[in-house]
Amino acid sequence: MALDALPSLPPEPMPDGFHTCMAHLYRGEMHRMTTWRARLDATAHWAILLTTGMTTFTLGSTSLPHYILLLGLAINCIFMLIEARRYQHLHHSKWRIRLLEHNYFANQLCPLRTLPEPNWRQQLGVDLEQPHFTIGLMMAARLRLRRNYLMLLFFITAVWLTKLFIHPASPADLRELYARFAMGDLFPSWFVASTAAVFVLGATLLAALTPSEEDLEHWTQRQHAELSQPAIRLPPPSP
Repeated sequence: MALDALPSLPPEPMPDGFHTCMAHLYRGEMHRMTTWRARLDATAHWAILLTTGMTTFTLGSTSLPHYILLLGLAINCIFMLIEARRYQHLHHSKWRIRLLEHNYFANQLCPLRTLPEPNWRQQLGVDLEQPHFTIGLMMAARLRLRRNYLMLLFFITAVWLTKLFIHPASPADLRELYARFAMGDLFPSWFVASTAAVFVLGATLLAALTPSEEDLEHWTQRQHAELSQPAIRLPPPSP
């Protein structure tokens, strides 16, 4: 649509100091998002370093048991939960910044081309009055699993199977390889093999069913727009 064909809407009334307030709010949210992004990357870096060190250390010695790598799977899950909590804060800041960029700054630069959402001020005001995460912890964990941790889980699983095959020597047959799955007298081979398979397959299925970040952001914007609709207030009862 051409610029001349778009309707010229009257600007909304702006209170005194509105533009200054929006500039400071945007700058603060950008700093907040950058801080949580740095914390998010630090968690991923620690997970990668731990995975690399643990796998190298385990493959380098025949005396170390194979189930140390299974502990690496558990530790990566803990890192993923910590990162999911931090991603909730990051996604919240990204939503606020997107709301300001689309409805305020874009409209200020090109008022005839960009039409703001009718209730974007109310969305932002309700969120500033009662801040809450835009996504849940489970969804955040699924996003981090799809983005980073699924590949780490695959890597540790592949190294674990390699450890079982080469240490202390290559197995003579599949029966001997299957017997190596056991964790001493604590867990038999069938239990270790079945739980590891269910864990890896479950993580793969969960990551495959997780929506992309772009689809999630669109869904979040729609949810906040619906929640911020003005409620119908009944008139006070007559005396």
